[in-house]
Amino acid sequence: MAHIHESVDINASAEKVKRLLVTPSEITKWFEGVDSVTPSSTYPAVGSVIDGAMKVLAIEIKAKQTVLENTPNLLRYQVDGMASGTQTWQITDLGGGKVRLETETDFELIGGAIGKLAAPAVVQVLGSNARKSLENIKKLAESQ
Repeated sequence: MAHIHESVDINASAEKVKRLLVTPSEITKWFEGVDSVTPSSTYPAVGSVIDGAMKVLAIEIKAKQTVLENTPNLLRYQVDGMASGTQTWQITDLGGGKVRLETETDFELIGGAIGKLAAPAVVQVLGSNARKSLENIKKLAESQ
C-alpha cells in the first residue's frame, strides 16, 4: 500500500480552510490535477459522495470519494476507482490565527501487475500534487 503525507502552515482560521476543503466549486481551484468534481446532494455529510476526475501521467483517473468522517477539523474519505484507499485532511489550530493542514493518503492501485509497475510513478505524481494542493489552499485561504 502506498502512503503520502504532507502538511502546510496557513495564516487563516480553521473554518476558512475547512470551507475550502468542502466547497465543490473551490475544490477544482486548489486540488492540483483535478479537472472536475460532482458531489451528491448531501455532500459533505457522512456517507455522501463526491466523484472526481484527474489526469496522472496523461491517464484520466476517476475516483469516487465517500465521506467517512466530517468534523470541524477532520475530513476523511474512502476512495474507490483506479485506486482504493483512504484520504484524510486534518486541521490543527496553532493559535494566533494560524493552522496546520495535513493530508494523508493510503491507497493501492487497481490493475494487478500493471498497477504495481505504475505505482512508483503514480506515488511520485500524487505526492507532488498533494504538496501543490496544500500550497494552493494556503494561497486561497490567506488571500480571502
